[in-house]
Amino acid sequence: MARAEHAHMRAHKSYSKRMSDHVAFALVVYTLMLIFLVTPAMENEGTSIFPYFMLVIFVALVIPPCRGLERRWQTIQANDSGDGGFDTQFKMDRVKLWIGAIGIPAGIAVLFRGITSVA
Repeated sequence: MARAEHAHMRAHKSYSKRMSDHVAFALVVYTLMLIFLVTPAMENEGTSIFPYFMLVIFVALVIPPCRGLERRWQTIQANDSGDGGFDTQFKMDRVKLWIGAIGIPAGIAVLFRGITSVA
């Protein structure tokens, strides 16, 4: 029963609302990954505030592209002719969003671990 209700709600939820949900969840995952992967990689003696300052910078840098993605889907939804031919485009944008949300913090963590292991 719950599955049928979920499928019914999803069918009526617009692309822009669904993308907005994905952006919100991706930002939460991105921030948590920064906190638990990147911040420990940046910490060392004498730089107690630096990792947290960089955390704020890294989050601030991804908010404009995420907002742009939301606006793009709001525009697409507003100009939709009703044929519903946006599934592939929506899936691709969703995949790109999640690759960035997971890949960027992982890449930053590897970069900082590489820098600290060389130093």
